[in-house]
Amino acid sequence: MTNSSNGEGGRKEMIERKDRVVRQTTLKEYALIAPRLVKLMVRLMRDPRVPSRSKAVLVLVAGYLASPIDVIPDMIPGVGQLDDLVIAAFALDYMINQVPVEILREHWDGDEDVLELIRNIAEIAGSLVPRWLKRLLPG
Repeated sequence: MTNSSNGEGGRKEMIERKDRVVRQTTLKEYALIAPRLVKLMVRLMRDPRVPSRSKAVLVLVAGYLASPIDVIPDMIPGVGQLDDLVIAAFALDYMINQVPVEILREHWDGDEDVLELIRNIAEIAGSLVPRWLKRLLPG
């Protein structure tokens, strides 16, 4: 009986490890799209149809990302950039919920569907946030 429970636990651990590797690979692929996301954000900042509050969120996030002060220091290998990634992903998610879809698509110059791309990035980044921290976050 212990062998079967160890076998199931081992399989579950292996599946979790595989999911983690897939998320990391996907994030690396999304990192290649980062320049186009930055371009999108700049275009949205210049567009008078984008709500001021959304622009303010972009400015705050850009300031945080440019700041040398982080919640998790960047010198910690593997997790140092996690806070930057999660904050950027939440800002992108906020944008797709506040800016009309037509405006987002108008300013996107990639081949991918920008809404699907941002949702995927936000979902992956959210899955990297520890449960205890998620409980502290609103929503």
